Amino acid sequence: MKRNLIKGFVLLSLTFANLAQADFIFRTNTDTGCTYLSGRWIGTGTATNWFLGECIYHGTGTISDLDSTGHFTADVRADKESGSFLCPSHSKKQVTGICVNGSTTINTEYGNIAGNFSENSGDAKGTLAVGPGMSAEVDIQFSRVE
Repeated sequence: MKRNLIKGFVLLSLTFANLAQADFIFRTNTDTGCTYLSGRWIGTGTATNWFLGECIYHGTGTISDLDSTGHFTADVRADKESGSFLCPSHSKKQVTGICVNGSTTINTEYGNIAGNFSENSGDAKGTLAVGPGMSAEVDIQFSRVE
């Protein structure tokens, strides 16, 4: 009974909720930070939500070379390490973005995340949509794969 009630609540919240356009914004300490954005990155993160509890993820991402105007694509994948059965177990997305003067913006509908990165590592915090109408507070650390 309790499990059916939880499923019903999740379905109800998914039915009535909409996702809004949002951005992931990452900054470097230098205006030349865009030169080392491209490549493979790995990371870990925690997503916390009042309903889902704490979900721990590991992920990978590949960022393309920047074009002459600073635009790029990123293929990102996240897999759940631990957490409630309600935590999404896997996500794979391709997003686009732009990097100008060390400031990177990734246009998404998945949340608002802000952070910093250097040539080899970075971190970010914010809110990420874990499903329509459900968001979680996230804390992410990432590093370059050589």
